[in-house]
Amino acid sequence: MSGKDYSYDIPDHPIEYIKVDPMTIKFDPRAQRNLNKARAQAIAEKLVPTALGTPILSHREDGLYAVDGMHRVYACQLILSGKVSVSEEVRKAVQTITCEVHSGLSMANEASLFIIKNKESSKVGANDEFRIGRLAGHPLFVDTNTVLEKHQLKVGSRSVNGLRGIKGILGIVIEYGPESLDEALTIAEDAWGRTPDTWDSVILGGIATVMSKHSGVVKPKVLAERLQRQGNPVNFRQKIHNLATNGNTRADGTKGRLKAAHIAVASAWNGSRRTNRLPIPNIFE
Repeated sequence: MSGKDYSYDIPDHPIEYIKVDPMTIKFDPRAQRNLNKARAQAIAEKLVPTALGTPILSHREDGLYAVDGMHRVYACQLILSGKVSVSEEVRKAVQTITCEVHSGLSMANEASLFIIKNKESSKVGANDEFRIGRLAGHPLFVDTNTVLEKHQLKVGSRSVNGLRGIKGILGIVIEYGPESLDEALTIAEDAWGRTPDTWDSVILGGIATVMSKHSGVVKPKVLAERLQRQGNPVNFRQKIHNLATNGNTRADGTKGRLKAAHIAVASAWNGSRRTNRLPIPNIFE
């Protein structure tokens, strides 16, 4: 286990609901997604003030910053600046808007608040969540990014230096710590070299699980050699898929894939050896 707190917990702090002039609200992409001006304009053109909701703001020393509801706030700014034509009734209705204002938050706290508010609705993609958390200095994303930079990997692209499946990568760090991710990436690269498929988050999760549970038995270099004998990473991922789905006869959720990856990596280590064998969990338990 990592032993480090990577929760999104936010310390107790003052929160108040107040009327705010939208024109005074600022934006900082380090704590949330980038502003999509076309989306904001579309909102402004069809804005119903009673459906505006309650944007969430952070009160910093230099003013109020949008944490959630950025596009709604910017839509109001477009209306008030005359860049979008609406009825006089709508324009008057958005001269001040009710906001939920949080005070005393750090940048990392703001990122946590944004992620928490958007996680249930799935409005934020995993790549955006990673970018926001990293720029805001949240420990989970900073620690993960440090390991990825060490291995010269970037999130989101499909290339020899591109890593996809960041949600699974973050899961490794939460469960086992950044050191385990570092080790898993090294083993995978030793086994298959730098290819787009080497950095498969499910395979890396299986490697991290085996190394975490059996570090006293499994030697990283030897494990890499035995994984290489299993074929390329695409073939190995297919073996994991077949295990998780029982030959395509059942659905494979995230837990099922990770358990199957654990089994596949442990089985690769065992091979035909009689000693230092690893226990193989039951995929159906």
